[in-house]
Amino acid sequence: MAAFLIGLGAGALALGSLVFGIPLLAFGIGTVVSLVREFRLDPDPVAPELSPVTTRNGVRAATRFAFRRNSPAFAAATVGLGVIGLVASLAAVGRFVLLHSGFERYWTIAGALALGAVGFLILREGLRLLRIASADQAPGVYLTRSRVVVFGPLGLGEMYWRDIVSVSAANPRGRTPLGRRGPALIVIRGRAPSGDGGTGDDGDVLLELLVQVEFLLADPNLLHTALLHYLGQAADRPELGTTAALERLLSGR
Repeated sequence: MAAFLIGLGAGALALGSLVFGIPLLAFGIGTVVSLVREFRLDPDPVAPELSPVTTRNGVRAATRFAFRRNSPAFAAATVGLGVIGLVASLAAVGRFVLLHSGFERYWTIAGALALGAVGFLILREGLRLLRIASADQAPGVYLTRSRVVVFGPLGLGEMYWRDIVSVSAANPRGRTPLGRRGPALIVIRGRAPSGDGGTGDDGDVLLELLVQVEFLLADPNLLHTALLHYLGQAADRPELGTTAALERLLSGR
């Protein structure tokens, strides 16, 4: 995809079309940077740490498994790419549509719409990254005595231990992370008396928290094991947010 965008951008620039060439080239370079940044593997996983987390009921002590955190500069650059796409789309319509007729006009409109759609998606992604980068809460998976909190690329979600039905590892087609660090996803499924979600056979509403492993700095296998342990051993949950939990996790118990 990155090579395709860079090739289109270079071709458009060679033909003298700056309106299409500049944003396409920028999108291609941005795609390369994003792939390298999001899928690079750190040589050593980051160990769990003690870190408070803000929940719906206030601040709670927690054991945190860290997510990668984008810098504000990278998030702002992503927003800038989206703006370039939107501006180029409007410029293409304003400059070429009135000059062309017949099929050329339709192709121009289609290209401008595609450029605008891509620019909008990149802008939305950039705003999401900017929200995470500027938040006081560090991204990661937080295990507290009462709940699991996930704050990362998919936003903020939390689920009480008592509502969790299962914790599973998943490798959907095309989602296996580079380097084979572990599962592509860790899926936390739970039930709630009401709300959005699919309904199970017993009539409960099914909810999901997804942990995307490619953004996880901590060892995904250790996180998966910790979730399974504390889900099955309720008596050990009071140690979460204390050094006792770190000792258990780091000792492999």
